[in-house]
Amino acid sequence: MALIIEEINRAHRVSARYRMDGDRATIGRCYDNAVMLEDPHVDPVHAEVVRDEDGCYVLRDLSSLNGLRLVRNFRDKSIKPAAIRERQIRCGDEIQLGKSRVRFIDTDMSVAPAVPLHSAETVFDRLATPLVAATLCLLVAGLSLWLAWLGTSSALEWTGAVKVLTDAVIGLLIYAAAWAFIGKVVKHEAHFLAHLSIAAAAALIYAGWQWFGTLLNFNFNLSQVLPLLNILALAVLLPVMLWCATYLALNVAPHWRLLGSVLLPWSFLGFAAAVEVGNMDEFSESPQVSTELKSKDWLFRTPVPLEKFLADAPELFDIPIEKSDDKKGKKSANKDSTEEDPHDEEIRGE
Repeated sequence: MALIIEEINRAHRVSARYRMDGDRATIGRCYDNAVMLEDPHVDPVHAEVVRDEDGCYVLRDLSSLNGLRLVRNFRDKSIKPAAIRERQIRCGDEIQLGKSRVRFIDTDMSVAPAVPLHSAETVFDRLATPLVAATLCLLVAGLSLWLAWLGTSSALEWTGAVKVLTDAVIGLLIYAAAWAFIGKVVKHEAHFLAHLSIAAAAALIYAGWQWFGTLLNFNFNLSQVLPLLNILALAVLLPVMLWCATYLALNVAPHWRLLGSVLLPWSFLGFAAAVEVGNMDEFSESPQVSTELKSKDWLFRTPVPLEKFLADAPELFDIPIEKSDDKKGKKSANKDSTEEDPHDEEIRGE
């Protein structure tokens, strides 16, 4: 049986492994150590591991400046943290030297079976190429410019076009850079191009949906329902984006990743949907009709003939007005005042 010494980084992942087959191994910053740690708080020869007569491994502090500290044992939760000078090593011991940590594992300990690669790994590998990322970003910029041109009745100035392009591209770059930074800190893997491609693909899908939504509104007058449909589209896209980002950047269990990716955006979108539903019953001075400027070729429903529209117009706009009792009383009083008094007729006769 041999002893494995694992170096643990700040993300609690194994950064290096050393196999001890002999009777003695030293740990420190010197190059002649069996385990070399790049930590200024570790002595040149900080500690040693020796095998005694019984075949057990013992860790000893070699009068180091910052000493040794037992942090935990992942196999025995009853072991408490404590400062140590000498300790008989048990499989699973995690020791702190300066700001570095090492973990001792014997070669007889079983390991978990291999985890199959997620099917999304292949997709991420194909997206994480400069050509795909640049192409998707250019498509987002072009589609944003086209939608801006369609959405204005006046000429689109070059300054406005530049603003549309920079806003679209800079937003994608900031999103990808933020998640790449998080991934670099947590998992030591940036995946910048993958984050950029995923964000650009989602932006393309949502922009395409918005254009199709204006087409539906142009044909069927969905001004009140369209905001809810936009929220529904975001309720599908945002969880997918968040799941991909957390998969690439965070060390999260699969069930927690799925739960957080769904509940977090749905909580905000549910509030926005409730606000939109509440605004449906509010009175608006302007009619809720489509104001999109589109060609008649985009009208794929059958228009209502003018004669039929005029025939149905009274039913749409004629609203019966109920007369209140006060108005009836005023009208009756006015009617009585207009009747001539008989005494006045006698005076005129004289």
